[in-house]
Amino acid sequence: MAEYESIHGTRVRYLTSDPTLDSTTEGQVWYNSTTGTNKTLVQIKATLSSGSLSTARAGLAAGGSSPQTVGIVFGGTSAYPNTDTNATEEYNGFNWANGGNLNLARTYMAGFGTQTAAVGAGGYDHGNGDKSEVEEYNGSTWSEVTDLPGNQRSQGAAGTQTAGLVFGGDPPGPIRTQSLEYDGTNWTSSGTLNTGRKYLAGCGIQTLALAVGGSTGDPARSAATEEYNGSSWTSGNSFTEGRSALACFGVQTHAVIAGGADPSIVNSIEEYDGTNWTTSPATLATARRYTSGFGSGTAGVIAGGSKPAVANETEEYNSSINAFTHSAWAAGGSLPTGVYFAGGAGDKDAALSIGGSRFSPPAGVNTVNIYNGSSWTGGPNLNYSGRGTNMSGGPKTAAWVGGGAFPSYPTILNNFSTWNDSSWTAGPTLATNTSDAGGTGPQTACLGYGGYVTSPSAGGTNKTQEYNGSSWSNVNNMPVTTSNTGDVGQSQIAAGATIPGASTFVEYDGTNWTAGGSTPGGNFSSVGGGPLNNSILAADVGIRYNGSAWSADQNLGTPRTSSSGGKMGDGTTGIVFGGSPPGALTEEYTQGTSVTTASTLTTS
Repeated sequence: MAEYESIHGTRVRYLTSDPTLDSTTEGQVWYNSTTGTNKTLVQIKATLSSGSLSTARAGLAAGGSSPQTVGIVFGGTSAYPNTDTNATEEYNGFNWANGGNLNLARTYMAGFGTQTAAVGAGGYDHGNGDKSEVEEYNGSTWSEVTDLPGNQRSQGAAGTQTAGLVFGGDPPGPIRTQSLEYDGTNWTSSGTLNTGRKYLAGCGIQTLALAVGGSTGDPARSAATEEYNGSSWTSGNSFTEGRSALACFGVQTHAVIAGGADPSIVNSIEEYDGTNWTTSPATLATARRYTSGFGSGTAGVIAGGSKPAVANETEEYNSSINAFTHSAWAAGGSLPTGVYFAGGAGDKDAALSIGGSRFSPPAGVNTVNIYNGSSWTGGPNLNYSGRGTNMSGGPKTAAWVGGGAFPSYPTILNNFSTWNDSSWTAGPTLATNTSDAGGTGPQTACLGYGGYVTSPSAGGTNKTQEYNGSSWSNVNNMPVTTSNTGDVGQSQIAAGATIPGASTFVEYDGTNWTAGGSTPGGNFSSVGGGPLNNSILAADVGIRYNGSAWSADQNLGTPRTSSSGGKMGDGTTGIVFGGSPPGALTEEYTQGTSVTTASTLTTS
């Protein structure tokens, strides 16, 4: 029997603790004398459920060259037996957002390209049969371009918008072996497949493409692999389980196939290394066929399909030394009474909901509720009532709140109160009467910005005011006006403000405001908390700030506006509560993880 040293080229290391776990130790085996175990660092292959498609569908197309975090799908059948959809959806690594609709709804299109430069070719219109139409996507709208040379559907595809390839498919006549190259304007015939197939899949680039699986005629399912070199196809090794209507992503030297039918619907996954296929230990949580995929051989996405009902499930496939979890919002305890535009303080495990507005009848309230990590209980009322009292901050044990409107606009308040974990105390009045403003900072160094100084109809303000522990004063104005402000950061020198419905973000350094990283857009009046360099801000969309740039994160389970949140913690957890609609819901946030973990070797 061969020894480890002769196979790997090194001896098993004898260590008192595990080495640094990174790419340099991948594949190594060592003995940990402290734990008495043999250990190794190997690739973890796993699927991970992600955000569902807005439109469940089967027979959809994808921009297969898209990376895992910036993908696109379009078309398909949204309901059997014959409801075609023209819907386009864009993926951000967590969630799907609607894009521009196709001009022609159809199923079984060939799709290739990326989220900002995709192509949908051919397909089947259940009302009018097979189609030759081709459309290009520019990131927002679809435009009709040069048709395919004849009606066709169920082809495989690879490449980019200016260098694409479609192959196989049907009809008319026998199952096709043809290949057609696209240069961004015209279609040109090229080499033929060795085995004609329909409902096959493809990946790679135009000059290094891969054609896999498909049907050679009902009920035959193919396990054939063919590689394209820019002019001709060469047969490669077959994969383990023949299947059609499958997903494929990656490149010619490292590809992944998932799902499909053989003829029963399968959930198996196989990986290709450029020569051989191996069955992955990971499987799809939802077996499906007529699905689509995009990404790389180490990080891909499988979306939609038929199970046999049309599916909206999305799963990510990862092959990495790291184990991944997605960020998630989970339901927490409901508020006793729904409110919006309330003040918020604390964190996920110890929060305050302060004042705000009730729904019926609409009015400012002085209600205070205390969260213990699972449920809310009533606390001592705030010593004044005010709508839009979301200018607030601090931990649960030393919170503050200021401003509001009572009994209604345009009567704007200048009240300021502090909390000592048992009662409220009125403090010095604000420098500027305000409601619906942003606020951050500890109780002795508060910062307030934006909001209304007269009435909502007059619009927001750019006013900034600071509290030094004894009095409030107006300081340098923001470069923008804002109201119903979302905020991140926890201290007076690390604060931010977003403009609802826009992508503006500004930061405060204790003296001046400067433009921060641009946001992906949307309404960000809900705050989930955290320091400026690791903050989660969520309302209609989920986003995260790392101190210099915004990135996509998980959406709230129930989108809403005018909600509130805890503003403390390290940003790996957060809480959002109230809002419009429905007012009483609470959601708790846990940031996703990427952890490198060594495996313990066992004998049997």
